[in-house]
Amino acid sequence: MRSLILVSVLTLGLVSTTTAADARGVRMFVRHDVAEYAAWRKGYDSVAAMQRNGGVTAQAVYQSTDNPNDVTVTHDFKSLEKAKAFAGSADLKAAMQRAGVKGAPRIWFATPTAGSSGTPGHVRMFVHHEVADYAAWRKVYDGRGASLRRGGVTSQAVYQSADDPNDVTVTHDFKTVEKAKEFAASAELKTAMQNAGVKGAPQIWFTTRAAK
Repeated sequence: MRSLILVSVLTLGLVSTTTAADARGVRMFVRHDVAEYAAWRKGYDSVAAMQRNGGVTAQAVYQSTDNPNDVTVTHDFKSLEKAKAFAGSADLKAAMQRAGVKGAPRIWFATPTAGSSGTPGHVRMFVHHEVADYAAWRKVYDGRGASLRRGGVTSQAVYQSADDPNDVTVTHDFKTVEKAKEFAASAELKTAMQNAGVKGAPQIWFTTRAAK
């Protein structure tokens, strides 16, 4: 995906101007493989003060339902400038190295859109894709409320990239991973994505929120 960042956090540039997205806050998504989750989590929990000092206002950790060492983290910030400064910091890079992050983490920044909700304790399906035109995609997505419910979706959220409005991250919550995977594999979802103008193959993964 064009806007997905696949480089070391040190290469992320800073922005010096405030955007309209800043008024809504910014969520930084990080997905990476770790050598061993328990060791990584110990390192992650030890840098809570660094997160607060870096402007993190809220955070969550998710583990893949298929691989506990495939970890997705979300960090919320008041501004895109704060988020990118944190992502580009030498302190974060050093913390990731100490915690056993393998390879370059995938990092992207997004703002929440209207109608977001979440269900604690449920399986969360992440979808990250590029669309031809967000407004056209959103019209199709919003028209699928009934089919989402039939497919087992208990809550959802949509985020637009802070850098590219056509770079979209969606989360869908389900009661079970079986329901989530059945929904993701359905012909109905594939057709809906095509009709909505999704470009290329979407990235889809399934997680549960990790306990502290």
